[in-house]
Amino acid sequence: MSFKRACFYFFAIVVGISSLLLLVSLIPRRWEISDQENDVTICVNRVGIHTNIIVPVENNIYNWQQFLNLQNIGNKPSETYRYLGFGWGDRDFYPANPSQIQEIIPLGIQALFFSRGAVMRVKGYLELPQEHDIQCVEISNANYRNTVQFIQNSFELTPQKQIILFVRSDELEASYYEAQGHYSLLRNSNNWTAEGLRTANLNTPLWAGIPQAVMFHLTAHRRGERSVIQIKDLIFLW
Repeated sequence: MSFKRACFYFFAIVVGISSLLLLVSLIPRRWEISDQENDVTICVNRVGIHTNIIVPVENNIYNWQQFLNLQNIGNKPSETYRYLGFGWGDRDFYPANPSQIQEIIPLGIQALFFSRGAVMRVKGYLELPQEHDIQCVEISNANYRNTVQFIQNSFELTPQKQIILFVRSDELEASYYEAQGHYSLLRNSNNWTAEGLRTANLNTPLWAGIPQAVMFHLTAHRRGERSVIQIKDLIFLW
C-alpha cells in the first residue's frame, strides 16, 4: 500500500469516527420530554471542555452544609456562597487546569488512557456565573433529591462517612475531593454531568463526551422542545 493511499484511509477513518460521534451526540436518549413540576432550579455551565452541575447551597429540600464544610471552599466567607458547582474529573488533569499545550497533551493522554483516579470539584458562587455558557432548568422536588443523592454518591468517603479533601484552590474559589469512579475516554466529566441530569429526569445525548452535546440537549429541554436534529443545529452545535 502506498503512503498516499494509507494517508487517505487514515483520514477517512478519522472523518468517519468524528461524524459518528457527532451524530450520536445529537441523538437524544428519548424523544419525548416529560412534563415536570417547577419546584427547584438547577443549572449546568460549560467551562472549556468541562461541564458542571450548579445547585443552591440551601433550599427547603436540602442544605449542602450538612454534607460540606463551605469554609474549605475558596477564600470567601462561607455564608456568602449561594450556589455550589459540582464537577467530576481526572485527579491529575482537573486540578492542574493546564493552559499550555505542552502540559495539556501529556496530562490529557494520561487522563484518557491511564487515569490514576478521579476527583470531585466543588466551586462556590456568590451569584449564578454568567461569564460562561449556562443553562438553567426547573425540576421537581423528588428529582432534585435524586440529583443530590447522585452527587453525594460520587464522593469517596472515609469509614466514618466523611469526604476527603484532595487539594484546595483559593484562586479558583474551589476545592477538589477524592471521588468514586474511574475517569477514561469512555467516561469523562461530561458523561458524569449527563448521568446526573438523567437522575433529574432531564434529557441527555446518546453520547455525552463533549460539553456542547450536553448543553444542546439541555437547551432543547428548557425550551420544552423535542431534541430534533436540524441542519442549523449541526452548524451551531460547536
